Amino acid sequence: MSMLGAITSKTDGAYNRVKGIFASVSNDKSWILHVGVPTVYLILFLIIPVSYAMAISLFEYDPITLIEWTFTTEFYERLLLEEFYRGVLWYTVQLAFLVSICCVIFGYPIGYYIAKTTPLRRQLALFAVFLPLMVGVVARVYGWIALFAGNGIVNTYLERTLGLQFNLLNNTFSVTVGLFSLFLPLVVLPVYSAVDDMPDSLVPAARNLGANRLQAFLKVELPLSLPGVISGTIFVFVLTMNSVVTPKLLGGRTDLTLGVIMYDNAVMALNWPFASAAGTVLTITTLILIYLYFRFIKGRMGANQ
Repeated sequence: MSMLGAITSKTDGAYNRVKGIFASVSNDKSWILHVGVPTVYLILFLIIPVSYAMAISLFEYDPITLIEWTFTTEFYERLLLEEFYRGVLWYTVQLAFLVSICCVIFGYPIGYYIAKTTPLRRQLALFAVFLPLMVGVVARVYGWIALFAGNGIVNTYLERTLGLQFNLLNNTFSVTVGLFSLFLPLVVLPVYSAVDDMPDSLVPAARNLGANRLQAFLKVELPLSLPGVISGTIFVFVLTMNSVVTPKLLGGRTDLTLGVIMYDNAVMALNWPFASAAGTVLTITTLILIYLYFRFIKGRMGANQ
């Protein structure tokens, strides 16, 4: 009986705690604002548009009415089976990987330096990182065009000094440089935040235990800063996969991305079903690659532990 009484007492206590939680939630009406507003926002500006785009991608294109409500999978067959569109998708994925790697290689040291430097230098460095974000994307892209064009600043200087001229525009190099300059702060800032949140005593403690400076960085600081690297690479990868303006203005005919294909069909050709199918393929591909990236990171972290 004593054991039964103890169990009953614990059950009643748990029930009363849960009841108190629900009573406090029902009395506090602010949760409606906190949960309801983001939910309505996501439904109106994400779920409904994406669902509509996916829906019309399964119907035929009509040059007069734009959409003919006859079911078809023609556009998905073209995107997934034709060699040209598969090549465009593969180039888009390669470009996203390349830009992400470049941003990590250059962004990590910058973010690390900002976190470790003096307060005055930190403020100046953060201002330098934020400053390009205050300029529009189109203006920055045209700045690269002025630099890389055949008669631009770089080629004019090289021709006058060395008698050389390079094809720096309308190729993968110019697209990569343009996207790299746009998205580099998206790696610098998360890395800076992750390194800055580390306690200052970690590295001295590792040094006291016999680790040198490189070992302390590899064993302590680098693992703790990985969340910043992961979030930064995801930002860069997703935005590069879906970029349109930079590849369209800086790239050539062989540098088409699926985002450019989607834009040209939606705006220029007014083929909304095909553009929606391209957007759906791009979204699903991005989600699959992000999922595989998380699985890889989780596996590596589990192996290290």
